[in-house]
Amino acid sequence: MADTDASKVKAIANHLKGLNDSDIQMYIDDAKEELERYSIKDEHKERLQRYLAAHYASLNQRRADSHSISGRISVSYSSSDNGSGLDSTEYGQEYKRLLRRATGLRLIVL
Repeated sequence: MADTDASKVKAIANHLKGLNDSDIQMYIDDAKEELERYSIKDEHKERLQRYLAAHYASLNQRRADSHSISGRISVSYSSSDNGSGLDSTEYGQEYKRLLRRATGLRLIVL
């Protein structure tokens, strides 16, 4: 199985492009270790690694939820109390969807 690489993870979202490849590689390594818990066919592993690494890399990235320009400039950020669960990023949500499809498992977040 071919592992994912930093360029593929960075291609998922613009906010990841500013991260160093070595930082992205750390997230990829963490994703690979997490995926070892499951019996997954090789054909699914690279994509799962990619989205889980993007999720990990996005957890500490502050991104604007909305912008407003009409006499006043305003930027709103999402609350940091969303936690760090898979549902806290769209990449974590996609990882969960892909994992369910690859394993037939239903994930329960406590």
